[in-house]
Amino acid sequence: MWLLALDTSSKDASVALLRDGHLVSGVAPHSEEQHSIQLFRSIQQALAQASLPLAGVDVYAVANGPGAFTALRVGLTVVKGLAEMHGKPVVAVSVLEAVAAGAAAEGLLVPIVDAYRGQVFGGVYEKREGKLAGRSRERVMTMEEFLASLAQEGVSPEACVFVSPQMSRWASVLAAGPYGAAPREGVSPALAEAVARCAARKIARGETLDALRLEANYVRRSDAELLWKRK
Repeated sequence: MWLLALDTSSKDASVALLRDGHLVSGVAPHSEEQHSIQLFRSIQQALAQASLPLAGVDVYAVANGPGAFTALRVGLTVVKGLAEMHGKPVVAVSVLEAVAAGAAAEGLLVPIVDAYRGQVFGGVYEKREGKLAGRSRERVMTMEEFLASLAQEGVSPEACVFVSPQMSRWASVLAAGPYGAAPREGVSPALAEAVARCAARKIARGETLDALRLEANYVRRSDAELLWKRK
């Protein structure tokens, strides 16, 4: 089975191609170009490295959020279009799940990613022998609010590991707060391979979608929605 995975949730867009669970090619250009310009080039490069035509892809996977609204929509639109054109199934993967999957640590993992505006997207996952399960709802709030919510849920500093592709940004805040004793692990911001591996497990459980049912997991409402609500 050929699985093509995309992540456009941040400025570090990436593409990964797996065959039967093994990484064949990965492209993470770290480009300043817009995702809408650079993404198709990355897909073509990943396929060329495997000498695989686009029609040979069996399943598509995409990070569906949370993340930057415009960036997410690029990846979702591309996957929807390609999957519908070729009649292939799709798998949606949470960005926070992919961040947790990319960690070497196991146990109770707390993935966090930058939500801008002084906020973070965060959640709690449990990883045992490489298998992930969500343990709380994904949310968006300030770091201080997020840490307080973890304490309310009974997540102790000794029992969890914070994981983030921007760990250097949060390290001092975590060190100075109630979770200063909790271990921390940085992961690569190029999440496509982690998205692909999460997707492979979902496929094994029969958790695929028709392209038309693919939706974004924004967690936070867009500015357009918020402004409309105020009118």
